[in-house]
Amino acid sequence: MNNLSWPACILIGVLLGMGFAAADRTVDQREQGTAAGPEAGAGEATPPARADGAGAGDAGGSGDGAPEDGGSGTTGNPNSDYALTLTFDDGPHPTYTPQILDILAEHDATAVFCVVGERVRAHPELVRRTVAEGHALCNHTFSHDDELGRRDQAAVESEISETNAAITAAVGRDVEVPYFRQPNTYVQPRIVSVLDSTGHRPLDWTVDPRDWSQPGTASIVQDVLSEVRPGAIVLLHDGGGDRSQTVAALERILDGLDTAGYRYELPGEGA
Repeated sequence: MNNLSWPACILIGVLLGMGFAAADRTVDQREQGTAAGPEAGAGEATPPARADGAGAGDAGGSGDGAPEDGGSGTTGNPNSDYALTLTFDDGPHPTYTPQILDILAEHDATAVFCVVGERVRAHPELVRRTVAEGHALCNHTFSHDDELGRRDQAAVESEISETNAAITAAVGRDVEVPYFRQPNTYVQPRIVSVLDSTGHRPLDWTVDPRDWSQPGTASIVQDVLSEVRPGAIVLLHDGGGDRSQTVAALERILDGLDTAGYRYELPGEGA
């Protein structure tokens, strides 16, 4: 352990002493797929969070697959001491978004919610709650268009503007939406050129446990805590499918990060 920092050493001790109890949560029939069965790997020890920057793995996709291009946008603040950014994609969802907001509140953690315009229109009350509780919003297109990079400029601008309009209608006033995240990939260069005119900052990520694939709660926890480092942007999901494993994992992830001394900030706050 001579090469590990003090937060990592603390985290090892805490997590080795922690047994992973299988989450006993009610899972609703959701918009994609069915409720997940018992999770594999419960009870396994979780590796510590790394504070030296080692092991920051390759990022996976933000929705249904691996990214197509290298990251082009915001990737965190490497000069910020033990700070990171939590992000949640594809919501709001009537079951999982409130649960995630409750857990974040318990840990005094701020996050970025990358919302889909269609889902904003369906659940405006959740967007209002998200904003009221101090979290930031990110434009994730109106229809979660996985082929956005192939659309012409007018179509891209429409996906972005419709989402902004849905957010304004939901909140009842103009609200800042500083970030944009492209579905299913890092923000591609041709999309960045459109963002220059819309005023959004590209928001990519550095840690992706691929929670959308439902790998099991223990796997999500392990992947996040083994790859996180100061300045990281963690990609998780609160919508678009069965996110019960993400909800179960989040409590354990935040326990580990809190113990390791991490704090939560929005991209650029510590610059």
